Amino acid sequence: MAEQKSDMALLAKINKEKWLYIAAVAFAVIFIITRMDMIAVISAALFIIGVIAESVESAKKNGVMHEIKEIVIAIAVALAVLFAASMIFGTSSPFNAVVSCSMLNTLQRGDVVLLQNAPVNTQEVEITREQFNTIIENGEEHYICTKCTDDGITVRPCLLDPRTGQEVHGKVLEYKCGVCNVKISGKDAQAICTLGVSINGKYFDATNRSGDIIVYRPKREDLFSSIGEIIHRAIVRIRVENESYYLIKGDNNPMFDTQAFDPSFKKTNSLVNSTQVLGRSWLTLPFIGYVKLVGSGQLALPAGCDMLMGEPVKQN
Repeated sequence: MAEQKSDMALLAKINKEKWLYIAAVAFAVIFIITRMDMIAVISAALFIIGVIAESVESAKKNGVMHEIKEIVIAIAVALAVLFAASMIFGTSSPFNAVVSCSMLNTLQRGDVVLLQNAPVNTQEVEITREQFNTIIENGEEHYICTKCTDDGITVRPCLLDPRTGQEVHGKVLEYKCGVCNVKISGKDAQAICTLGVSINGKYFDATNRSGDIIVYRPKREDLFSSIGEIIHRAIVRIRVENESYYLIKGDNNPMFDTQAFDPSFKKTNSLVNSTQVLGRSWLTLPFIGYVKLVGSGQLALPAGCDMLMGEPVKQN
């Protein structure tokens, strides 16, 4: 017990000069330079220890009840800010942290995206209900770009129905497959990728960055539902009578979200209905999202963080 009191006294003494906070900031700067997750953990730990030491010192001076009151006020202020932001920006999720590398180099892991409930700006096409039903019935939105061979030797990009494993062509919606330059762990390579999509004869480039970055909530039965809210770019809006659907893609992903397929569970992702969109990005705050990553234990780099998409390989 005496040792614990001695340790807390030492922390309080150190914290009087704000050395813990200074060290936390120093490690945060080192993290910005190195991008090493362990440095972020150390920075967060030093900050938390500093807050605890400061709270203990304050409780000794002003009493425990005073400190509890301060904590309650701080929580109330945080909730009030969240509520006010939700009201001002018209969305239930005004802040969203980037937890993956699917939007590199536009968004970095650990960034926080501020959202607003506003019309999504992107490319657009209008189709009939009958054409939309054809897409859904055939599963054209789920066709994937992969490797095919005609002679057992020559490999070419092709479109495949993941349910049957057969090469296909879409009647209303058809993806254009190709090869893209990529860097994997810093080394140059090439990979099959989706170059764009034709919808009702109108072509849309998948590398077009003019569309808004949005946050949407996947349907419960979708593959991405286990991830949570998704921060990706709206490439094209499909208007069907009085409804709108979006084809979404991460800037650092080789395919559209609807092309992601899990063969083990036969799961993929639906076209995103406008009702699933929580808002569009209007401001990005770097590094703040690491608070969420540390708190939720998501510091380990997820799959895909060793890859960086490049430009499509020019076809002859």
